[in-house]
Amino acid sequence: MRSSRKKLIIILVSVLLVVVLACGGIFYAVKHSGKPVQVAPASAMNQGYWDNNSDISPYGNVTTNMNQEIRYDESLIITQIYVKEGDTVKTGDPLIAYDTSLVSLELEMKQMQIDGIGLNIQNVQAELDQLRKTKPVAFASPNPLSGMALASSATDPTGPTEPSSDQEPEPLQGNVYGSVTPESVPYKGTGTAEDPFRYYVFPENGKTSVSISREYLKKALEEKTVSIFDTVDDGKLPTKVISSWEMNFETIMELVQPSIGTEFPDELRGQTIYDEITAESIPYNAETADGSEASPYRFLCAPGASADASFLSAALENQTVSVFDVVDHVDNPARILYSWTLNGKNLNPDEPEDPDIPDDPGFDGPDIDVPDINVPTGPTKEELQKQIKEKEDSLKSLSLDKRTAELELKQLQKKMDDGVIASTVDGTVKSVLDEETAKLENSPLITVTGEEGFYITGSVAETSLEKIAKGMSVSVTSWNSGMTYDATITSVSNSPASGNGYGNGNPNMSYYPFTAVIKGDAELQNGEGVDLSVEGMGTPSFEDVLYLSQAFVREEGNQYYVYKKGEDGLLTKQYIEAGKIVYGSIEIKSGLNMEDEIAFPYGKDVKEGAKTESVDSLYNYGM
Repeated sequence: MRSSRKKLIIILVSVLLVVVLACGGIFYAVKHSGKPVQVAPASAMNQGYWDNNSDISPYGNVTTNMNQEIRYDESLIITQIYVKEGDTVKTGDPLIAYDTSLVSLELEMKQMQIDGIGLNIQNVQAELDQLRKTKPVAFASPNPLSGMALASSATDPTGPTEPSSDQEPEPLQGNVYGSVTPESVPYKGTGTAEDPFRYYVFPENGKTSVSISREYLKKALEEKTVSIFDTVDDGKLPTKVISSWEMNFETIMELVQPSIGTEFPDELRGQTIYDEITAESIPYNAETADGSEASPYRFLCAPGASADASFLSAALENQTVSVFDVVDHVDNPARILYSWTLNGKNLNPDEPEDPDIPDDPGFDGPDIDVPDINVPTGPTKEELQKQIKEKEDSLKSLSLDKRTAELELKQLQKKMDDGVIASTVDGTVKSVLDEETAKLENSPLITVTGEEGFYITGSVAETSLEKIAKGMSVSVTSWNSGMTYDATITSVSNSPASGNGYGNGNPNMSYYPFTAVIKGDAELQNGEGVDLSVEGMGTPSFEDVLYLSQAFVREEGNQYYVYKKGEDGLLTKQYIEAGKIVYGSIEIKSGLNMEDEIAFPYGKDVKEGAKTESVDSLYNYGM
């Protein structure tokens, strides 16, 4: 019997060993069989990227027949045209001169607009900060006074407990107030942060909130006390606290700080609030005002509103005085944030009438302005999140408006600097039109046809627009010959390009074209690509940043990974930290370096442990 059992054990062990060896052989065969997977250096697959920190595009194009057009601009008043049709001009020769008075006024107004948006951003940010401090109520209900039962006065009413189902809840002990005054007596507490005054409150008949008088607030300010108002379920026989609201000294400080601006007058409700003031805009006091300094025209304006050239021209021509009252909200204005005056006689707008805001409202004295407030029932978590999201969206929109206005300010500044426009090419004046004809036909005022030469076009990022100027030197390197030439910048556009110009820039930034001229002979061809660099201005180095096509990066949950050649020469999965995704390329922030060899991450042979074969590039993968 023992011999048979020993044989059975030997047989079972032998079978198990065979199975283990067979499985191990299959695993080894699967792991080490198959076609080697091609891998190439990440540096060879790097698609590069014109990064946010780049000042100019690293690329440009050669043009051998550049023309120059000067178009009609209603904000610029022509004072002199220096050329006529058929004249020969050189780069730098004056073509036309402008009176920039109107642009100067527009520049000042644009700065006012930016300041106004900034004030509105402060206002919304303050509202957002207050919302983020707000504690939501635990439930939503049509009746703001329905809630969870809490313990009686013998227990801390801030901790929810359910009463026993087989006994009636005991009434809470203490006075219940429909409004809180200095004479109100708390049911407990000493008024400190550790032991605040506590009051039972319940709205009076016909009301949905409890009023806290200004006299109580003044007293709390003077004594620097902390209070908690516990809203109960019934004003006569309260059995539970359904919500609580804490008001400390700092809360009252926020309440008594004066708001920006002044209260919006009821008599102005229904009047038009303008986003842009034009010559057709009607002042809200049109029936009584005459546009003089004593009786200026007044307009209600949205935050960030501006006046167009037609209005400015009329103000200059008629020498009228206008006041712009900027409100906080267009749909339902509550305050006039500030006002500023445009005087057509001196071309300069006055500083905004922005009321002083004291740093400290003070605690003493009978004249302190403390408003009555109501104990809030508070929004639910969902309502609070919605309100915060709305304020955050509003901030994003305002920030975008401010950024746009700042770009427009830069363009106006360039117009101011271009009081005289010079030729950017060597050539011949093809045509000169009068203002009316150019405006009606939408044709250039002046057209100059350039002679044969080498003109280089490039782009500068909006954030670096002030770093580049006419007369600066640009280093130009030919892609075809490798030869390097010096070019001189002859013009920088006031308007951004419709795209970023070269397909690899930041899609959230504007880029402004510039033109540079190479004097003398050069081994360049029309349409040829060139590398550009300007001393003191950064261009991206592809050695410093790694961008791979998204085809080489796979996603697993919320993680990204690539397949790379391991130290043992076999394929391994490597998780990476991903950054920006731009035009189908993904930034590799960590987990992979330029020397690592990566594989195309798809195919039946692509798996961890697969053999690898090093190649120069994967763009001919499988060939």
